[in-house]
Amino acid sequence: MAMTFERLRAMSDDEIRAEYDKTAANTSVGLNFWTDELSRRTYERSSAAALEEARAARSLAKWNMVLAGAAILVSVIAIVVQAVTAG
Repeated sequence: MAMTFERLRAMSDDEIRAEYDKTAANTSVGLNFWTDELSRRTYERSSAAALEEARAARSLAKWNMVLAGAAILVSVIAIVVQAVTAG
């Protein structure tokens, strides 16, 4: 008999792994098991790659902000220098 949803949600990862190993000894798996595992691994790799891209985008945005600030500073200095030398 299967356990209740609440009991399943309350189990730790280690408890779930132990229950899986116990059940796997007496279970024959079908093709869906293997395709589901491949899908899970693909999703895990995709998630890791997306997280790495997000980190790179954040770093790029920070450098863009620094360079934009430097460009504003150089522009203000150029305007001041031009105003002082023209006046």
